[in-house]
Amino acid sequence: MSFGYSVLGFGAHPSRGTPFAAVIDDGMTEEVIVAGIPTGSEVTFTTNSGEIDMAVTATGGDGNYIYSWSMSEDDDPDAKWSIASNGTTNTARWDTATLNGARPPTQGEHIAVYTASCRVQDGSGGDITLSTQFICIGASE
Repeated sequence: MSFGYSVLGFGAHPSRGTPFAAVIDDGMTEEVIVAGIPTGSEVTFTTNSGEIDMAVTATGGDGNYIYSWSMSEDDDPDAKWSIASNGTTNTARWDTATLNGARPPTQGEHIAVYTASCRVQDGSGGDITLSTQFICIGASE
């Protein structure tokens, strides 16, 4: 009588590769301060491309990464800010989004809080979403 069995020697297990992981560098943009010049009854603000600047570093998985950035407004008590453009959203570095704002010239600073999120996927089914908050401040010059 014989028994079927197999023996795997050292190193015989198939390689599983490096696990898929991603981190967001939110130290690039924590606060955006925009100054506007009063023009009659309003002060308008527009952030420039590059003022909102974040990056994601993905590692492991199969190395074929797909990036998808988005932005949402979390707190804008007086509804003075809006998203002008999400910019280029399919790259590891996200630095082309812009915001617009407007307020009466006598109101001082106006602050809004936004969340930037990046969904990172790889070709083997890895899927991670990372988010970070930043503050936008509009002030008169």
